[in-house]
Amino acid sequence: MANSRREFLLKALNVESLKGLEIGPLNKPLVRKENLQEGGKIFYLDHLPTCKLKEKYKDDLSIDVNQIVPVDFVCLDGNIVEATAGNLFDYVVASHVIEHVPNLLQFLRDIQTILKPGGHVFLVVPDKRFTFDFNRPLTTFGTVLENFLKKIEFPRVSAVYDQAAMAIKANGHNLWHGIVKAEDSNLLDSEAVAWKAALRVHNESYYHDVHVNIFTPHSFFEILKKAVTHEVVFYELKQFVDTQIGQIEFMVQLEKPKDEPGNCLKSKCLASLPKFEIESLLSPYMPQVKALSEALQNSTETISKLQHQLDVVKKNGDSKIANLRKELKTANKMLDRKSVKIVLLSIDKIYSLLRN
Repeated sequence: MANSRREFLLKALNVESLKGLEIGPLNKPLVRKENLQEGGKIFYLDHLPTCKLKEKYKDDLSIDVNQIVPVDFVCLDGNIVEATAGNLFDYVVASHVIEHVPNLLQFLRDIQTILKPGGHVFLVVPDKRFTFDFNRPLTTFGTVLENFLKKIEFPRVSAVYDQAAMAIKANGHNLWHGIVKAEDSNLLDSEAVAWKAALRVHNESYYHDVHVNIFTPHSFFEILKKAVTHEVVFYELKQFVDTQIGQIEFMVQLEKPKDEPGNCLKSKCLASLPKFEIESLLSPYMPQVKALSEALQNSTETISKLQHQLDVVKKNGDSKIANLRKELKTANKMLDRKSVKIVLLSIDKIYSLLRN
């Protein structure tokens, strides 16, 4: 998965000669400083200094704290422009970041601000259909707009409660291939945990890191389309990789226009966004449909075999009944013969005499 992300980035840009910023790399940056040559530079930004990140994730088995990269810019309050202190970048990388951002539109606007004209932002985004967000509703433009206008800096009570009360132990492979396992629908936390976390956010203004924004590729571009339409941001789509079979994420490359904002620029940005045909929207579900189709076919074959066996039993039973009826008919014919009746009457009289 990490390799496909790097390929997506490196296919588009020669990072060896550019100045870049990677947001939230932790222990798995897509661009490593030690791999850059020829004057290329990469800087790392996170919400905590390196030492505090190591403390925060020391009990997280999925993160090797010894591999957490040194943080160059610390962004405690979400203000990326201030955190980067006037630096401008050729590209920005944010892999599995925007789903955590409390104020998505402000985040996209800040990235636009710190990019040089013609600069690029690379986003790797989880597709909710194949992650633990499976049961959570999609984020709407109305929600992100409200967070933008109210200048929200913390994940809100609703997002914190919903993740704890709705996130499930979904297995991406199972979801892709239509495999149903009871444990996949179990909650990661519980409603009790959700209630406690929500109250802490409300009472203490506690920053609870959760998935604030829930996307599919289609819903993400609908939000971006409205953001451009209302002139909140201006981005032109340069590259888009839809969620691949068996994967849980999609990838987007956006470019900051070199032109000044205006109607022509807006039209250019909007025209670059993908148009999702019904086949594209349904394609992620094809493996599941195939699995269900195969299960239905197997069931049909089983029913056909059972019906055949039933027909054979019925046929054999009908044959036996017919034979018995034939034998009975023959016996009745024999009893109806006069010779047989005379013999039987004679035997009956002889038996009566002997008895007397």
